[in-house]
Formats: sequence, structure tokens, C-alpha cells
Amino acid sequence: KTSNWDVSVSSGINAEYGGGFDTSADYLGEVDWKTYWVDVVVNRVPWDDIEIMIERTMANLCQRDTDMKGDSKCYSYFYKTFTTLYQWYLKSSGGNPAVKKNERSRGPSAPDHCSTYDFSEFMEMEAADISFADIKDAVVDKFCVEDCENLYQATFLGCCTASMIQDTDLEQAVMDTAEGIAEIYVDIYPEEEEEAEAGITEYFEYYREAMNMLRNPTCEDTGVSYDVTPCTEGDSAGGDEDACAGLSGKQLKICNKKSKKGGKGKGGKGKGGKGKGGKGKGGKGG
Repeated sequence: KTSNWDVSVSSGINAEYGGGFDTSADYLGEVDWKTYWVDVVVNRVPWDDIEIMIERTMANLCQRDTDMKGDSKCYSYFYKTFTTLYQWYLKSSGGNPAVKKNERSRGPSAPDHCSTYDFSEFMEMEAADISFADIKDAVVDKFCVEDCENLYQATFLGCCTASMIQDTDLEQAVMDTAEGIAEIYVDIYPEEEEEAEAGITEYFEYYREAMNMLRNPTCEDTGVSYDVTPCTEGDSAGGDEDACAGLSGKQLKICNKKSKKGGKGKGGKGKGGKGKGGKGKGGKGG
């Protein structure tokens, strides 16, 4: 389906205004083109929400990955995660994923049934017919395979991922930004208001469902569950709040154990509860 945006751009290019934008479009009303778009860019684009979204994303990317020793950052974790996911995608789709020589010598890094996905069902379907429920069910089925649990925990649901998905400020900023952009779109194409509102409502529901599923990933049939505890150091949305709030059972035990481990600092360096008495920075225990 060709959208009004595509039609508008095409007609603008072919307009009599020197091949530029359509400066007499209906959405402008009595306002000239420049005034309208200056107002949109300066006053209507949700810059505050975009700023929060970028700040929270960068804070999560640049915090220390406390699942790892040393000073590894979360952006390194996500790079490895997406690289692995892309290699698995190529492997599943018949491609030839590139693997570094030093990694190749170590042998297979993951069982085939954990790192290979059956796309045949989706290949036979039209893109428009593939629903969110179809994709979600396929992902859940894979994540609930018992002997894939440790691999998926380390590869996809480390503390860096947990920091992102537990960051409610980031989640709200993403939704507010999308809603603000949608409002601008509806003003330009008022005839599509109902369709646009229905669409964004649907996508918000998918987004919330996906986030809630990731925050509490459990499998009733196999008993598989995942620890989604944010990194215990660095800037994250949790602040001083209890990172284990809302968890129960196995996840709560893992989270509490992890939190206690993160609270033990190195002597007098002040990063945990075992500082040397009240001297210097070490007295501020976790």
C-alpha cells in the first residue's frame, strides 16, 4: 500500500516549485510553508522526550557490565549480542556466517537446536499475515527449551539487557516520542486520524506486552526462567530502588544473591559494604 507520505513526496518533487516541496499543501491552511514547518520543528517535535530517550539509552549503554570481570561496558555486550544473533540468522537462512579464526578453533559455540531457527513457516506467509503473536510464540518456544537456558541467559538476557528492559523512564520516553510524532502526522493527514490512532494503540500494546514478557520470562511447561537483574553498578534507571522488586521464586533468589555480590566493594575503594571502617570513601557500604 502506498502511503500519503509517499504520494506527498512524489507530488512535491514534481510540483512547479522548482522541484522542491509542495508549498500549497492542504495541511498548511492559511500558514505559509516555512512558518508551518519552523513551528513543527521548534515547538511540536517532542524534543524533551527524545532527549530523555537518548540520555537513558546512552546511560544504559555506557554503564559497566557487572556480569563480566574488568571494566567492560554494556555497548560491548550489545555488539556481541547482535553479532551473534545475525550469525544465527545467516545460519538459519542458509547463509554462511563469518566466524573469526580464533573462535572457529574452539568448535561450535552453541547447540544447533538453540542457534538455528526454522523460518519455513514464515517464508510461506505474506508479510502482512505474520502477526505479533506468531513471532512471540516462536521466540517463547525457543527460550523455553531447557538446555538452551544458560546460553540464552548469557547471550541475550545479561544484566545490560535487564537494565534496558527495566528502565521505565526509557520505556515511557519511547512511547511519548512515538505519540508526539504520530500527532504531527495526523495533522498533516487528518483523513487518516482513525487509522493512525488505531495503529499506534496496537503497536503500544505489542511494546508493553513484549516488555512485560521480558521482565518476567518464565516457562510454565518446562520450568525454565531467566534472571533479569540490572547491572549493579553504573548509571541505570533503578537508582536506589530495589532491583529485585516484583520478582519471585527462582528469579528472586538469583537476584538477591547477585545484589549481595554487587554490594561487596574492594576494600577502601568505596564500591560496596566492606570498606575499611570509616576511612575515606570505604565507609559507605552498600
